[in-house]
Amino acid sequence: MLAMPAILVPAIEIPLVIWARNAFLARNPDYIDDPPTISRAISDPLIGGPFSGMILVITALILMALPMIIWAYSVAINRLSLNRGATVVMQGFLVFILVCQLAASAGMVLTTQYTFANNGDLHMLGSYIFFAFQALTILMAATLCGILLHQKQKLGITGKSWPFRPNMHRFRFLFGLSSACLTIMYGVLFVIKDGTLPVSAYAVQLAYTQCEVLVISSFVLFLGSYGVDIHHIVREDKLYLSFSRTPTTRALSLIHI
Repeated sequence: MLAMPAILVPAIEIPLVIWARNAFLARNPDYIDDPPTISRAISDPLIGGPFSGMILVITALILMALPMIIWAYSVAINRLSLNRGATVVMQGFLVFILVCQLAASAGMVLTTQYTFANNGDLHMLGSYIFFAFQALTILMAATLCGILLHQKQKLGITGKSWPFRPNMHRFRFLFGLSSACLTIMYGVLFVIKDGTLPVSAYAVQLAYTQCEVLVISSFVLFLGSYGVDIHHIVREDKLYLSFSRTPTTRALSLIHI
């Protein structure tokens, strides 16, 4: 049950995005030769209404999964037995990831609550916030996974005292870099799609809209991957892995008692 919020994020959002585009094309067959973006699709109130409602559900699921994810990273950082300064830097990096994810989620809500039909400016602002901060969140999380994997192997830390499932750091590091590359490609297509190019405008628009779906899918799949770790933490009874002895640890211990 604790793993379900993370797992449900991609399980709901990917079909939702595909539905929005297909439903818009079914209602607007003229767009067959001009593939619509998700923004264009949800500008139809009959599509944008249920879409924005489900995005609120997805945002709630992300917020439900975040505490366990942040806790697991905090435990892993404290397992490295770094000096106080390095630990503070790593924990600060983790806090920055959390802030960026919250900003990305806020952008996701903003860009779906406001569409081209009621406020195009706020919609575009939300879109920029969502894509920029979600890409930054995933890139930083992938970097943190790479650091943790290296340090865990260097120090010979066993799986029993490590909250994450084996190989998930490596997977997220590689997947996060792939997601970042997709986002850069999407940004390039966004910039050049209205320019004069040696290929047809249809081909560029098709590539742009398909890349949009791939980028969004990579975002939510990255978040959904934490469901594997949360399930592992609960199944292996790792909920009570302690931090190093700090005031925060003692406070958590009191909560556990």
